[in-house]
Amino acid sequence: MTTILILSCGTRNKLVRFFKEAFHSLPGGGRVIVTDCSPWAPALYEADAFYLVPPMKDPGYEDRILEICMREQVNALLPLFEDELDLLAQNRKKFEEKGITAIVSDAESVAVCRDKYGFFSLLQKNGLPVLYTSASLEEFDSDYAEGKIAFPVFVKPVRGCGSVGISRVDNRELLGVLCRYSKEPLLIQQYADGEEFGADIYVDLISKKPVAIFTKKKVRMRAGETEKSISVKDPALFEVIEKTVSALSLAGPIDMDIFRIDGKYYISEINPRFGGGYPHAWHCNVRFPELIAKNLLGEENEPQIGAYEADMCMMKYSDEIVRKL
Repeated sequence: MTTILILSCGTRNKLVRFFKEAFHSLPGGGRVIVTDCSPWAPALYEADAFYLVPPMKDPGYEDRILEICMREQVNALLPLFEDELDLLAQNRKKFEEKGITAIVSDAESVAVCRDKYGFFSLLQKNGLPVLYTSASLEEFDSDYAEGKIAFPVFVKPVRGCGSVGISRVDNRELLGVLCRYSKEPLLIQQYADGEEFGADIYVDLISKKPVAIFTKKKVRMRAGETEKSISVKDPALFEVIEKTVSALSLAGPIDMDIFRIDGKYYISEINPRFGGGYPHAWHCNVRFPELIAKNLLGEENEPQIGAYEADMCMMKYSDEIVRKL
């Protein structure tokens, strides 16, 4: 039996259902177990089994996860939350020694993706199309004087996620105030005045190559996640994505944000985990849980880039779980 443990499941009910569908049909069967630090996380109640665990920053967290893995004979760990990517990437060997696969990119790549200026610098160094970014107010002033960046700009936390703390700024006075009084380091990025796209990418755990890419045009966002989107297929976009992925040591599910400005694609950021808009890909038959399950059985996945129908629209809506305490 193949068992996967999904960490910090939160509200990812659909994702848990997708994994159950994929793993329950495996030869010998499969199980999907989840954890969260709150009993109010609805996705807990979708899984085959669940565990309440300490908050991730608790000193006993890692030992508790390993204890669950040994008790449930877990084959693989899947993090969904940014800080857990760091934790698992840095402690991969501890789990691998117990025969547990950590479905996460290497520690250096996770760190680069989370450090938005480091990410910009790496892509720029590799000649990849990326939105121009200044690391500080002082650097912005120099870049602005040289014509490398212009207003309007985006201001965002260097290690932010979920669109938290992002602001559009149209003048130097407001930019100075935001940078001066921010409680955390900010970077300044060229405002992307164009169409926004998202990509769900699966990098095979065995071949280390991207074997599935699903792209969509974002129609509406809510709380940093794609709420409405339309599937698109553009060979030029696939090419940019593949070149970008090859510049990093990524593994497993990857979420990428891209802008198209004046007909050219620019990479905005990469999250080395499942994106909130992934259900669109699943319903278009781009099924990462099945690819993960096959990898865990020791089998390499064949490339299926762009193997889906274009112009399929996803429209999210709210749902609820009611159960006795």
